[in-house]
Amino acid sequence: MKDRAKIVSLTIILSLVAFIMTSVVCDAQEWNRKGKGEIFVLGQQMTGDTVTGLGMEVKVDDTIVGGFGAGFNFHDYLNVNMDIFFGSTDLTARGLGATVKTDTDLFGMDFNLDYNILKSRFTPMISGGFGFIDFRGHINRYYVKFAETDFSYNLGVGFRWDVTDHFLIKGIYRFTWTELEDSDGSIRLDGVSVSIGYLF
Repeated sequence: MKDRAKIVSLTIILSLVAFIMTSVVCDAQEWNRKGKGEIFVLGQQMTGDTVTGLGMEVKVDDTIVGGFGAGFNFHDYLNVNMDIFFGSTDLTARGLGATVKTDTDLFGMDFNLDYNILKSRFTPMISGGFGFIDFRGHINRYYVKFAETDFSYNLGVGFRWDVTDHFLIKGIYRFTWTELEDSDGSIRLDGVSVSIGYLF
């Protein structure tokens, strides 16, 4: 919990420093991204969480997912994008006198709206969106398969850097919430997401 708080604090501080530096240095470097499309690949670290339900405590382990996506800049400040990600993690359920661990594949999709704070090649940004996460796995001990698809939503803060006319990098600390079936509350999967893309 302390490590997560440190990461969030560091991300906020770095974003503020980037905002100040960008305001001073990049005023003369206005950049027009309006009307441009983009494609990208991404990698995201997700810190796990724990939830209870049906007398059990279920822990989702930390993981790293990868994926790809596409977006469009309707405005110099507004970008609409979608991404698809996939990976794997472990779910551990404890309760009723037993502990069960499952290998789980993840597949998800997000539809996001990014707001770029500055009209410059390097800008702080905020992001939000919704989508779904699909969990599929099996319980080795009992040879029982399971699958569920759950609604998700996310919020993030970070930066966008249009390094050249056609090459971009985005770094976001993203919080994603979803709710497993029969659980008493939502789980939060948060971590750093890095995207590398092509602007056209």
